Amino acid sequence: MKIHMFSGSGFAWRIQLVCELKGIPYDPAYMQPTPQKLKSEAFLKLSPRGKVPAIEADGFSLSESLAIMAYLEAKHPERPLFGTTPEATGRIWQKCLDFDLYVSGDFIPNLIAPIVQGRAANETDALRQGAEVAHEELAKLEAGVEASGWMVGDNISAADVTLYTMIEPVLRFATKPDILSLGLGFDSFASRYPKLQAWREKVQSLPEYDVTYPTYWREVDQQLAAAS
Repeated sequence: MKIHMFSGSGFAWRIQLVCELKGIPYDPAYMQPTPQKLKSEAFLKLSPRGKVPAIEADGFSLSESLAIMAYLEAKHPERPLFGTTPEATGRIWQKCLDFDLYVSGDFIPNLIAPIVQGRAANETDALRQGAEVAHEELAKLEAGVEASGWMVGDNISAADVTLYTMIEPVLRFATKPDILSLGLGFDSFASRYPKLQAWREKVQSLPEYDVTYPTYWREVDQQLAAAS
């Protein structure tokens, strides 16, 4: 199976993590996140909206991360990520859809994009407003972490994959040294959201996690470590 993606995309990260958790072989087909690539005729046949990820497998193609996750669950039911009872399945889907419909859609335009695109200095008010909304949602998620340490049930599920891969980019970019002076509040994440911090560490301790860590991030991390 081929995954069309670019390094650092939280939505594509979901698919990699699901594949690793389920032991599904895959070939990451990295592409540049440019309009020329994303809106090319060839890619639009795979992803009609020109978004990553998109997969190709045995003549079948599919886009949209949650749809791909559901497809992989049905095709590879081993190590279920969408629950083993109707109730668990419903709760996992509720958590995934609530997050994608009402939360993560704001993360990219209101927090990640202005920072990555170098617009933070000129959009400080909008960034602070975006951070305030994000903190409101993170507080709700903090209250919803279950006694098991996972979002739903006693094991990692699609809910954890869906949330983690979008929260982590926010924390990475919103705590950059040149952003800290804006006081967005993400540098105190661990003390402010102890349950979510423990949950992050739980995900990061999975043996399947490290290989999915975005290649570009790893390269930047290594460069910074070498320069320090």
